[in-house]
Amino acid sequence: MPTFSAYEGLPFAEQFLHGAHFMVCCFAVLIACIPLLTVKGTPEHKLAGKVYLPVSMLALLLASYMAWMEQSAVLFCFNCFCAYLLMSGWRAVHEDKAPTFIDWFIPGSLFAIAAVISVHAIANDSGKRTFYLLFFALNAFYIAGRDWQHTKRRAYWSKHQAFFGDARFGAPNPTAWLGRHVAGMVGSMMANLSVVVLTLLPLELHWIWPVSLLFIGAYIAQKEQRKKKRVREALAPILSPKFNRNRPKRDEDIRRAA
Repeated sequence: MPTFSAYEGLPFAEQFLHGAHFMVCCFAVLIACIPLLTVKGTPEHKLAGKVYLPVSMLALLLASYMAWMEQSAVLFCFNCFCAYLLMSGWRAVHEDKAPTFIDWFIPGSLFAIAAVISVHAIANDSGKRTFYLLFFALNAFYIAGRDWQHTKRRAYWSKHQAFFGDARFGAPNPTAWLGRHVAGMVGSMMANLSVVVLTLLPLELHWIWPVSLLFIGAYIAQKEQRKKKRVREALAPILSPKFNRNRPKRDEDIRRAA
């Protein structure tokens, strides 16, 4: 197993465990590159996703065992959040019209973990560590409540779709699963990548990782906003009632928008 400066001073058994976790995370990141670089829905994309799921679960199990050995509640919370991203991203692809037990279990288990962590953090005040745990609990409560409402809306719609939806429970967005799938799987991949990056980087350079993520996220968001703006500008004349009278001069823009 590889040993790095980040593991110096640890017993051999713990170095071996950290090295195994590092290698599994590296393998998970390499597998995740296949779905990112292939056409969505192709056999290669689906096969890589099926391999990525158990590999990431193995990485989470190793990380959870290390959190138990080190008695680190913060690391345990991080593992729970990564597991939620992985499971919710996987379930978004396989969910049926009517929710099943697993659809209720994923947000319900996150809510239960957040409640236990809140009680633990309040009962054992330890400064910044308590703040981190409560921050995780608040985020977990919000995410679990949001997903529970989404599952509740799906259950209501599948039962009463023969009638019209009311103000609270309308028809679910048919493309919402895609957003949850991408957010969950990409978030899980970033968690695995963080293990690789933070292990290879010296301790004094760890600040580069979150800063780089912020800049990359801002660049991607800005690029997507510009793309949507160009599409809206190209489609606006087509959707206008005066389209036949004010027909755009460049048909190429219309074809590109389509």
